[in-house]
Amino acid sequence: MSRPKRWYDPDAAAALRVVPRIEYDESWSASKWRHPRIAPRLGECLVYPLKDGPGLGLLVFLPPIMWVLSLPVYDVVSYLSPMTRADWALGLLIVPIMLPMIFSFLMSFGYALLFLGHVLVSSSLGENDHPRWPEWHPSDISEGIVRWVWAGLFGAAIGGGPLFFFYGHRIDMAAIDGSVFLGLIVIGVGYAQMALAASLLHDNLIAANPVTVITAIVRIGWDYLHAALISAVVLLAAGAGLWALLYQIPTMWAEAIAIWAFWFFLFYGGMVVMRMVGLTYHAHAAELHWFRRRPRWASSRRDGRIYANS
Repeated sequence: MSRPKRWYDPDAAAALRVVPRIEYDESWSASKWRHPRIAPRLGECLVYPLKDGPGLGLLVFLPPIMWVLSLPVYDVVSYLSPMTRADWALGLLIVPIMLPMIFSFLMSFGYALLFLGHVLVSSSLGENDHPRWPEWHPSDISEGIVRWVWAGLFGAAIGGGPLFFFYGHRIDMAAIDGSVFLGLIVIGVGYAQMALAASLLHDNLIAANPVTVITAIVRIGWDYLHAALISAVVLLAAGAGLWALLYQIPTMWAEAIAIWAFWFFLFYGGMVVMRMVGLTYHAHAAELHWFRRRPRWASSRRDGRIYANS
């Protein structure tokens, strides 16, 4: 006669090992996937666009597309400057031909802005991998453009308004003009990028209101100044590059190369800025606590796919 089975084993604790959640969070795979909640370093943000497939793909494929779409536009602007009555007549004649190209330009540039928004969301969640490329959907692209324009208008009003006032009523104090100009640029850019982050992470344009934005900046404190300074440097460099493209490039071949370099720098700098802003939020998520889950429009690389439709 067999003995009855006993389900109690006094030595089971030695055979079964329960892994605590803290130990799991500090494992190699978790540390690879998640960024620690510390202030981002400039070096890691500079490397970020080049360390994964989606960012590299954006830098490889999109600058040539924007080069093809923008080269005729720069030529027309350079030819029509300074504007005369004859130039206006020529410009009106060219407009119907340029409309399809302008639409393609806006959609391609809007797609890049949409991807940068995904970078901001994934970085805010602490993800070290790039987000996958979003779907090519005109409504999503248009919504992304509206968010960027909305944040840009707020930033221009906050920083640009005092800037114009200062230069309209400034005293002969040329020594501090540069510092005041840079300070106002940093203030405007800092407000604009926080307004963009609020509208993207809350998935609501109303979230980019002054109360939410200023409260978030105050709660983050001095750590936010680093992200604002980097964004201001990228913006000033892009503005200087655009001015050089329109007025300083001597030959067509030099202009062609410079336009490609401009778009490459713009997309690379955009990913660096969005990474830094997102990680800054991630480091202070406990103070802000804006959202608990990924917005409905944002993508993830958890499934291993690079493109949303693949």
